[in-house]
Amino acid sequence: MSGRLSLGQVLKRIGRISDDDVEAALEYQRGHGGYFGQALRALGLLSAEELEWGLASQFDLPFIFPDPAAVDRDAAALVTPEWALARLTLPIVKTGDRLTVVTDSPLRTEVVEELATRTGLEIDLALAPADRIRDLIRTVFDENPAGAEGGEARPVPLDEALRAALSASASRFGISARETWALFWSDQGGTVARRRLDRGWRDDLDDALVPAPSRHLGEGERPAGFSADLRTGDGTVRVDVRYLPGAGGGREFLFRPVPEHPPAHAPFPEPPPELAAEVRLLARSGAGRMLVRTEPPALGEGLVPHLPRLFFGPEWRAVHLVGEAAPPPGDAFTVVVPDDAGAALAALEGLRAFHFDAVTVDLPG
Repeated sequence: MSGRLSLGQVLKRIGRISDDDVEAALEYQRGHGGYFGQALRALGLLSAEELEWGLASQFDLPFIFPDPAAVDRDAAALVTPEWALARLTLPIVKTGDRLTVVTDSPLRTEVVEELATRTGLEIDLALAPADRIRDLIRTVFDENPAGAEGGEARPVPLDEALRAALSASASRFGISARETWALFWSDQGGTVARRRLDRGWRDDLDDALVPAPSRHLGEGERPAGFSADLRTGDGTVRVDVRYLPGAGGGREFLFRPVPEHPPAHAPFPEPPPELAAEVRLLARSGAGRMLVRTEPPALGEGLVPHLPRLFFGPEWRAVHLVGEAAPPPGDAFTVVVPDDAGAALAALEGLRAFHFDAVTVDLPG
């Protein structure tokens, strides 16, 4: 430990910061606290990626840009999505009695200890940019919806892939077909999920689309665009279809759902796609308890009832719980909970039978 260079020394050796920068960061630390690297970031002297690379060099750890396709799904399945997102940490490779884990900071010693205790494995750390880790977690776990085993890569029927894409409110999805395989992909809030399709996908596509693709493509297999009804086990959705044949073989289908009605005016802006994808991921994993704080606090009274619609869409069955003294929001389904503790418990127990998808709460105490 005594021979380890400081972060400032590492960054000075590569010419990234000067003595004046070091002094400015130390002065900032004296006034604001925190780590030396955080001070450099706050002063605009270092980018987030440069800071993470510097920390990796200081602690002699690999600095990587993880590829989702290279992640060992059995290793990733050792943790839950909410655990990974909360700690910005994901196991990526398991080899013998060693587990390689990617994280955003070498200072997450409690995470290393927790994983070592839980798995009985020796933990090797690798560092990566925080935004890359978030993308990695979303991609890896979005490939493995609740109920699937360990992110398995089994080929799926087309109907299963379509239903998953539509339930995730994918803005677009498609099929990439080559001579010996076909891949289904969907764009879910900027994160692309991919699944291999089983051999029956061509017949399934003809059954799912009305009119069938062959009605428009014909023998020439020219690029084409048309509208169709897409039928799945969950219902029918209108889609715009684009078809692109490859000169050397293979074909591409692109589907874009057509909204049934113009979107209603929303009192709040849509959340960032990355945040929405993380919240949907946590909800699917069953970790759905969230605390909302706003500034000013009164903003929360108007915002909270709308969160299920903002994150999951109008098809989610949601109920908003308020106390007797609170004015109910005008456009949310609201239930008043009695102030008396016994009556409140009885009312909440009665709500269980309705099995709502989401419950928002703004109660005193």
